[in-house]
Amino acid sequence: MADAITAKKRQSKAEIRIWDFDFTDDCIGGVTVLSATAAHIPPSGVATTPVVGVILGNVVPVKLGPLSVTGAHYLQCLATLSNTEKSEILLKIIVKF
Repeated sequence: MADAITAKKRQSKAEIRIWDFDFTDDCIGGVTVLSATAAHIPPSGVATTPVVGVILGNVVPVKLGPLSVTGAHYLQCLATLSNTEKSEILLKIIVKF
């Protein structure tokens, strides 16, 4: 099951923001993040694939925006670890303007 987090920061519809997903807590004993994929699920429920940046120190940057609607948006990041395990973080982002 994914770790579900509600973002403390907000994002506007017009904004382009990089959200960092930190998988360090899942990378014990020399395990590292090898690759990652992301999905954006807007209030409409139609998912898109945002850009995943360069992974550094088990942190996966994901680019989101601009957005077309307000409401609760979800950004999902699935990491493949060097021990072949998978780890997932689900981020809830509130867009009000």
